[in-house]
Amino acid sequence: MNKMINFVLSIFLYVISGIVLLGYFVLGYKFEITEMMRLVMLGVASLFMYFGGVLLSKYLDNNKPMKVNLYIFFALYLILLITLTLFDSLWLRNGFNFSGFDNIQDRINLVPFKTIMTFALKFDSVYSTSQIMLNLFGNICAFMPMALFLPLLFKRQNKFSWFVMTLIFMILGIEFLQLVTGSGRFDIDDLILNLSGAVIVYLLFKIKSVKALIHNIFLLEKNKISKKSYIKIILFIVIVIVLFMGIIVYRNSLYDKNYEEYSKINNPEMTFEYRDECGDNNLFYEDEIYKYYFKCLDNDDFYVLVNGEDKFSVKDLLDDSKYNTDIDSLLSIMDYNNIKYRVENKYTHFNLNVKNEFSDSYYGPSDVDSDIAKLVLKDKSVDGVNLVFEVNIIPKKKGTETLEINFEFYQNDGKVKTVTKKVKVTVDDDLNVVYSLD
Repeated sequence: MNKMINFVLSIFLYVISGIVLLGYFVLGYKFEITEMMRLVMLGVASLFMYFGGVLLSKYLDNNKPMKVNLYIFFALYLILLITLTLFDSLWLRNGFNFSGFDNIQDRINLVPFKTIMTFALKFDSVYSTSQIMLNLFGNICAFMPMALFLPLLFKRQNKFSWFVMTLIFMILGIEFLQLVTGSGRFDIDDLILNLSGAVIVYLLFKIKSVKALIHNIFLLEKNKISKKSYIKIILFIVIVIVLFMGIIVYRNSLYDKNYEEYSKINNPEMTFEYRDECGDNNLFYEDEIYKYYFKCLDNDDFYVLVNGEDKFSVKDLLDDSKYNTDIDSLLSIMDYNNIKYRVENKYTHFNLNVKNEFSDSYYGPSDVDSDIAKLVLKDKSVDGVNLVFEVNIIPKKKGTETLEINFEFYQNDGKVKTVTKKVKVTVDDDLNVVYSLD
């Protein structure tokens, strides 16, 4: 009777596991699911499958179901690994999308520890904690399960040299696929981190008590393990978890501190102090193509208060301060505070209309340079279809030249459609400009 109950329950658990796995593949195909959600769903499916295997092994009086489970777990792990390294859009993977070998040197790193040091040095920065952890600890953990599966499933993998060579071959294979498919880059540091993590776990699993525990759990063997060994194993696991969580907490505290400083510099709070009386000194700033005037206020009596601690004229704030802000951001805040101003073009200019019939994503150049003139473009579009660019012509020397302005539209199939507008520019001796559109 008990054996039949074990059989029925095992089938029930396997069915639940299959349903969860089906949901995993359906969701993964139709939607973007996070790495954590992938791990949770695979973990839940594997857990039901594991206990189903335990009950089925009791029913059959052998551990063959557990061995079959191991092969399935290994297959699921490989699917997850390949998904994250080649196809996961959340990791900016685009699968098999070969883009040629142009600039291939930018997609290869053969300098050991270059990438590792880049992220290590960014530990105290405004890089997100997840970005650093995934690139360092994520790569270390990625191949750790190999230390479990390979020795249990393949006898030859119990030999250290075979294990290392197999791992090197697999890691290099994935790195090469990332390179040729355009889903990532070939980085020797990935090999260093992936292999290091797997080898560390492999060596830990070679410890007699740990190996016995692994075989007891996954193959239902009955190896004897002393209480002292259990305590050591549990204590080691707890220490590793505490250290890892401590690193995350410490990293988050550094991030919060740095982000606060970063925000003060890059997104400062600005208020204004001025005398509400009209004056003649109205020009408060000028850049490459515009002059900015107050409609009434006097520039000498107008100041910007930044983060409640620093006081600047507009020019000093934008040109000579530590704060990263621009005139457009400042004008938006002035609009909000109902401070009236006007903007005057310094050079000949015109509006260029471009019809976007291809996609929502487009690129328009900020400037087009030549010997006789420079075209500076400002995107004045209010939607993504009827594009409007203000073209300012800055003369340099006498001459006539036809300049090409290329607009790129990125289509869903990865192709780029280019639309070219031609402007004929004539500059006379006095740097007066005449233009016409071809």
